[in-house]
Amino acid sequence: MKEKSCFTSIDCHPSVVPPVFNFPFNHEPNEVSLIAAETVKNDLRIGLVKHNFDALGKMFGVLVVEGLSGELGFLKAFSGKLDNSIKPKGFVPPLFDVHDSRSFFKHEEKKIDLLTEEINLLQSSNDYLSLKKTLLDSRKKTAETLLDMKGKLRLGKEDRKKQRALNKEPLSNEEYLVLNNTLNEQSKKEQLVYKKEKRLLRAELKTLEDALKKEDDKIKTKKKERSDLSSRVQHQVFESYSFLNAHKKEKNLIELFEKSAFKLPPSGAGECCAPRLLQYAYIHNLKPLCFTEFWWGASPDSEVRVHNKHYPACRGKCGPILKHMLEGISVDSDPLNTFSELDLLNVLYEDSAIIAIEKPPGLLSVPGKEIDYSLASLIKKHFPEIEGPGLVHRLDYETSGIILVAKSLAFYKALQEQFASRTIEKKYVALLEAPLSLDQGKIELPLRVDLYNRPRQLVCFEHGKKAITEYRQINITENGVRVEFFPLTGRTHQLRVHAAHKSGLNSPIIGDSLYGSSAERLFLHAEEIRFDHPETTKSITLRSPSPF
Repeated sequence: MKEKSCFTSIDCHPSVVPPVFNFPFNHEPNEVSLIAAETVKNDLRIGLVKHNFDALGKMFGVLVVEGLSGELGFLKAFSGKLDNSIKPKGFVPPLFDVHDSRSFFKHEEKKIDLLTEEINLLQSSNDYLSLKKTLLDSRKKTAETLLDMKGKLRLGKEDRKKQRALNKEPLSNEEYLVLNNTLNEQSKKEQLVYKKEKRLLRAELKTLEDALKKEDDKIKTKKKERSDLSSRVQHQVFESYSFLNAHKKEKNLIELFEKSAFKLPPSGAGECCAPRLLQYAYIHNLKPLCFTEFWWGASPDSEVRVHNKHYPACRGKCGPILKHMLEGISVDSDPLNTFSELDLLNVLYEDSAIIAIEKPPGLLSVPGKEIDYSLASLIKKHFPEIEGPGLVHRLDYETSGIILVAKSLAFYKALQEQFASRTIEKKYVALLEAPLSLDQGKIELPLRVDLYNRPRQLVCFEHGKKAITEYRQINITENGVRVEFFPLTGRTHQLRVHAAHKSGLNSPIIGDSLYGSSAERLFLHAEEIRFDHPETTKSITLRSPSPF
């Protein structure tokens, strides 16, 4: 494929080109990448890309590059596939097209489909279904027969007991001994009949069970054959996904993910926009300058994706890939790692048991995997006498407001129990992007972490944890819609997802770069908390007025 087939020129001044490549997992789209993105959006608006965006949207990406002659331009891509595997003109191709009819994947997929068909035929055959039904009926009949025989044995036993009791006095010792022996023989005969019938019935069942097991083993053998083939094909696909970096060094998915938390590549790895764009650029000797991705169309049911909004690359699926692919080019630092250290903590309240601190936005509550600097580390520095964990609860990196700190392990446990029993009352203030359809109400959307894109959360009714938020719209100003949130549970990103999700308020919090749009800050503040003091047990209310 020639360089020009996917290269679109950009007419803009070189000064708008950033000096280093933007950090892919947390960044603001710059001017030149937005110009490129707007070109793609115009094509989407006039229907040049065929896909049912009203049913489900799609992530698109642009990579601004410098051509061999120094010309400035961009490449465009989409994640996954479009309707009917359509490949619109001008978009970079996938690294490995599993949908190509000539690929080994399609050839092996046919074998897998044939095995599935064989399994379905075995499971739905009349002989197999009849055998299952016969065994089921036989088990039921056997259970009923044995139960009936046990009942008769019990009645016989009771009758013999009565005969012994009635004849104990009238009969002589010799006559009673004869009677007792007769009754004992009768008991033995009945037991022998029962055991013989039980053996016969169990033997019949065993014959049927062996016959069914033979058929089940055929199905299990086919299923294992299919599973083994599927695993081999998947491994071959992973090996076929090879990625270059700026040094033209190549690694496949197996190599890239073997040291990750997943160990094996997750489903869909390598099919996102950024890897496709960078791979095409390296193959055609184009210099990557910056990129951005945006969502176009309807949001999926599980996650928050807003039409026409820009998003960072996903860390789970793209993290190990992009870490390799960006080697050899200058990349901007992670904005989360750039902060000015606080000299002082804003202490709202302190007594012999607790401290209430106002956490500023842009500070982790506790150390992260790669960032040690946090509110917890500051508390240890300023309050070295504190025993135990200190922080009783957390706020998101971007969220400001009240955080409670316990001065001893006993006070920590007492407050933790209140959080666990949900007796602590909290109020948050937020500015939302759009007015609400109802002034107040309750949101109940269960949440779970997006395993492939932490720390984002997904709405999941199957595996999610219960998450409940009450809300009240206060007023509407030129700055946004002011809302009070009263979380009844404390899930990660609960208020942010409940605000942004289409089944929630469908109105993201202003400044929410994960679920909405970026701004100078996330306009979410933990303003008030009410709890029982861990030492005095008296109810106490602390406030931190909203800074916005």
